[in-house]
Amino acid sequence: MDRRIHPEDRRPKLDVSELMLDRSPLEGEFRIIRPNGTLRWVYNQAELLLDDSGEPSGILGVMFDITANRKKLQSLRTDAERYSALTQVVRGLLWIGSSDGRITALPNANGMPQAPLFFGRGWLDLLHGEERETALHQWSAAVEMRRPYTTEHRMRQPDGTYRWFRCSAVPVSNPDGNIREWVGVSVDVHDEKLASRAAASSRLTGAQIRAARGILNWSVKDLAGRTGISSAVIRRIEDYNDSPPMPGDAMEAIRNTLSTAGIEFLFSHVGKPGVRPR
Repeated sequence: MDRRIHPEDRRPKLDVSELMLDRSPLEGEFRIIRPNGTLRWVYNQAELLLDDSGEPSGILGVMFDITANRKKLQSLRTDAERYSALTQVVRGLLWIGSSDGRITALPNANGMPQAPLFFGRGWLDLLHGEERETALHQWSAAVEMRRPYTTEHRMRQPDGTYRWFRCSAVPVSNPDGNIREWVGVSVDVHDEKLASRAAASSRLTGAQIRAARGILNWSVKDLAGRTGISSAVIRRIEDYNDSPPMPGDAMEAIRNTLSTAGIEFLFSHVGKPGVRPR
């Protein structure tokens, strides 16, 4: 049998007296080389038999082919290593939820001071009051309908401030179709959210252009002549009280022309955009 064992798995040979003290060679896993050259993993378990006087009389053992189990184990190890790597590189807080929607684990929350507050339904207390009811409604509907979930909300930080997060989750089902758990991620999109709002709020509106012409006492023809944009296009732009769906270069030309003439455009998160002379 020894010649069938893979060279890397062979153990030093022990005499009977040593086997009585060290039983490890009688139990373990190792590879064997079959006559056709293929490798198989086997599990060996044996017992040292003693006669009536207590002297070793033989060895009784059994050997099982565990090659398939070893392959499955290797696959599980690979998956575990990939999962561990993903938890380290993912841009956001990973979380696991039970089938009824309660948070049960935070795989990559090491060092996060408020992590304990997320468990169960505690995460709701971290949401801004203006989004809490909507977030709970959307989450409950997703759990009931067994469908993916995505929402954005503000979450309280350890210093008491709030930041915007985008939360997404998908259900993980058992073979019978029932949901086993939910896997989700909450990504900080605060800077992206503010930048998007700033960009939207800083787009010139038709109402501002009309008001700016009034301050300068310019006609549509005056503005057209200074920008190189036709009067018909300017009239269409001014028909919109909000930002018109026009090419960016045209709007930029109008903005630059009016700004050079002494107009300041005002944008605020509260109220309508405005204009005033510099």
